[in-house]
Amino acid sequence: MKKNDSIQIFKKLEDIDKRLEKPLTVDDYVSERDAKKMLKRGTTWFWEKRNQGLPWFKLGAEVYYKRSDLLSLFQNQ
Repeated sequence: MKKNDSIQIFKKLEDIDKRLEKPLTVDDYVSERDAKKMLKRGTTWFWEKRNQGLPWFKLGAEVYYKRSDLLSLFQNQ
């Protein structure tokens, strides 16, 4: 196993540990409408990311994402 692989695994374990410690609240989620404004991206971009595996859920007519998932998406690019 490479050192870089070990670092990535450790970071993922830390993220899992943080998520287990703190239950999710409403503030941990962002609507797609707000995310588009914050990230300056369009509907098609978000649709493509959902098709590529970005987790999301729909409440009524609005699509929501976990704030942490959006941050991870940009950190990994």
